[in-house]
Amino acid sequence: MLKLSAFSTLLIPTLLLAACKAETQPPRDSYDQQLADKLPQASYETRQKVRELLGNTIANLVFIEGGTFIMGDWGSVGEDGIWRPYFPPAAEETKAHQVTLSNYSLGKYETTWDEYDTFLLATGRKIVYRASGTGGKYASTDSPREPYESSHESSYYIKKPAQDRWQDAKDYCLWLGEMTGQAFDLPTDAQYEYAARNRGQKWLYPTYNGQNVDYDNPYFDRLEQSTSPIGTQLPANPLGLFDIAENAKEWVNDWFSPTYYSENPAITDPKGPNEGTEKIVRSLGVGSLSFSFSRIGMPPVVEVLGAEHLVRNGFRCSVNSNAPVILDIPK
Repeated sequence: MLKLSAFSTLLIPTLLLAACKAETQPPRDSYDQQLADKLPQASYETRQKVRELLGNTIANLVFIEGGTFIMGDWGSVGEDGIWRPYFPPAAEETKAHQVTLSNYSLGKYETTWDEYDTFLLATGRKIVYRASGTGGKYASTDSPREPYESSHESSYYIKKPAQDRWQDAKDYCLWLGEMTGQAFDLPTDAQYEYAARNRGQKWLYPTYNGQNVDYDNPYFDRLEQSTSPIGTQLPANPLGLFDIAENAKEWVNDWFSPTYYSENPAITDPKGPNEGTEKIVRSLGVGSLSFSFSRIGMPPVVEVLGAEHLVRNGFRCSVNSNAPVILDIPK
């Protein structure tokens, strides 16, 4: 017993020391040292996840050449020779106007939970189920959850689009900018529509071919009411962008204003109003009312049946750059 006790006395500190070394592994190379300097609180494992995230993000940027297009509901002339908007109920909100855009890049996919959870861990943010509440007391209704959910049935499955509040989506894109030195941000309303319409063509629907997805379309059965793993519903549009017409609704950068389009008949690189109470949401789903120019405004909180509910949507990030982003991130 004495020998066993002595052996245990030696073994336990050794195991503890090994565990500590595993948790605090030194940077493996100069790039990992850069990440360690930028993320001093992040574990070695989280830094490697960040490294993978940044590499994939840069690789999945789609460069889009700017140009001039007619944004909004451009309408059409009927057999009677009279011009009419495609969707009269929102004719003023979606009034056609000329927009000129500079070059930019846009994420091929919506941001996933895998990527978003890595951001939360790297920045020391809480990983929670965001629950709705009443009286504005949301913190008390948030419940801890484990990152990197592997269950396909979960809303937080790693390959599904992440959904959170507008400010959180904005923070994620700006964080990518801090980590890479590139001008990452949420795309503007105009950038999103220009991309959804294959560089501003008069595509009535923001799908892979500009057509609606009807019952007889071979891809119709892929469309679901809930979110799906990214890139699994419809084919990419001609620019190479997935889920631009379906899957999660997406935040963009602009404040919503029902008069902004009519107040700016011709504008270059618009960023929307300077202030407001609602942010614009795009990718409203495939359907007869989800035109390529469709958009809605959503506040941080909505009231449903007398209770306040947080508003959460998906998102993807853009880079405002004249040339394609070329950045070597070692694997």
